[in-house]
Amino acid sequence: MYKKILIVLLLVASLYSLCSCTSGGNTADNEPFTVLSSSENEDLEPLLMEFASKNKIDLRFVYTGSLNIPYMLQANQRSYDAVWSSNSIWNASISSSVLKNSKSISVNPVIFAVKKAKYDSLGFSRDTVVSDLVSAVEAGHLKFLMPSVTQTNSGASAYIGFLNCLAGNPPVLTEEDLNSEALHESLKKLFKGVARNSGNDEYLIDIFNSGDYDALVNYESSLIELNNRLIKSNKEPLMFIYPSDGVSVSDSPFAYVDNNNENKLKNFKLLQDFLLSKDTQKKLESMGRRTSYGGLVENEEVFKESYGINKNSYISPIKYPAGDVIKKSLALYQDMFRKPSAVVFCLDYSGSMYGVGNRQLLAAMEKILNANEASKDLIQFAQHDEIFVIPFEAEPIWVDSTESGTDTEPLISKIKSTEVNGGTDIYKPVELARDILSDFDSDTYTKSIVLMTDGESNGRFENREFDIPVFSIMFGDANPEQLDEISRLTNGRTFDGRTDLINAFKEIRAYN
Repeated sequence: MYKKILIVLLLVASLYSLCSCTSGGNTADNEPFTVLSSSENEDLEPLLMEFASKNKIDLRFVYTGSLNIPYMLQANQRSYDAVWSSNSIWNASISSSVLKNSKSISVNPVIFAVKKAKYDSLGFSRDTVVSDLVSAVEAGHLKFLMPSVTQTNSGASAYIGFLNCLAGNPPVLTEEDLNSEALHESLKKLFKGVARNSGNDEYLIDIFNSGDYDALVNYESSLIELNNRLIKSNKEPLMFIYPSDGVSVSDSPFAYVDNNNENKLKNFKLLQDFLLSKDTQKKLESMGRRTSYGGLVENEEVFKESYGINKNSYISPIKYPAGDVIKKSLALYQDMFRKPSAVVFCLDYSGSMYGVGNRQLLAAMEKILNANEASKDLIQFAQHDEIFVIPFEAEPIWVDSTESGTDTEPLISKIKSTEVNGGTDIYKPVELARDILSDFDSDTYTKSIVLMTDGESNGRFENREFDIPVFSIMFGDANPEQLDEISRLTNGRTFDGRTDLINAFKEIRAYN
């Protein structure tokens, strides 16, 4: 009897073991598999989630900017099992003992797109080079929207492409090339044409759709989708420009984070093989992503010749420089090449800010206004920037500004010495900020208002017409509906600073 029971138990155990071994995913302990991903991949999440569900993989995503991925991985490696960034250049600083088995999933050029009438009037063509864009901007004929150079992959990649082409296409860009005065002047001229910056590619497209703009820089896949929408809405379409002297290309690497877990490695290989499978690659191409590094494509319905795409021509990608050169070039952009910022900080000093809220605000302002500290995250102000501060409660308390964007110590001291007290009216300081910035030329400055508040406000706008974006940071018991309404009225954005106020400031700096 006992012998028969033992045999049955052994058979059951064997069957269970067999089922576990033949299952596609990790069913032994059902640990989640977390991908630290660039936000550009968010539209591909449903594709992977469907595959993961079928294979019993508890797949999760954490999205951030590609430039931020190395810092997040260094801070908390064991929280992530794979990295899916936009471009391999940002993974270069991560140790090869940590990041392994990296393979490119798709290819996405970062290009210029110009409204067709403007494209034709300026004589652009498939032979257009970056210096032609500089000339059009210098002549006052071209303005464009640009992703943040220091906070987004698309912006940084485009910028490195501009650098490379305007430096004469050296075999590899060097620090010596970056010292060229002629290069500096060309870049300053080009970036004078930036009408708005954005820390989010999709938000940039939304701005383009809602405003009267001629051109923008973005991923080819995003611009294909935008053009489809424009044509469907009977709006003027865009023509794409792939500078013939070189195009920046992002390769979307999917890599394993080695935390010595065999089950996680098994699941990683399943996911990576799925992404590289023939069927998935075909789906990616149908979504506007190229799947060969040379850039040749077969899907004529997606990659349309009428958009300026030559599907039978190889893309000539620039060669990205070494990490130290990239780092120096980004610092040069922040300090020298970008259009100057004119920004007003509206800071809540109402009674509800007493204690933790005020301490957070002071720490954040000291971080962002101290050039040495801010430069660690490439969010520093430069000498030619104009900074104003308006602390407020029920009324604005005072208004002060800097003589230089780098000489901020007196302003920091004044912010620290101001006392918290009174009620809350967020509308008066914002309107005062708008009045201050109305004196600044939009062709010379990138203008913005930063509003920080923790409470529900009294009041309303006396004048609802805004041509300056308001970026709000919410913490404490701030009313998101009020702040979202301000964002909607001004083409700004609302950020949640309740968990990480410093990071919220980093995000905002991508927009000004």
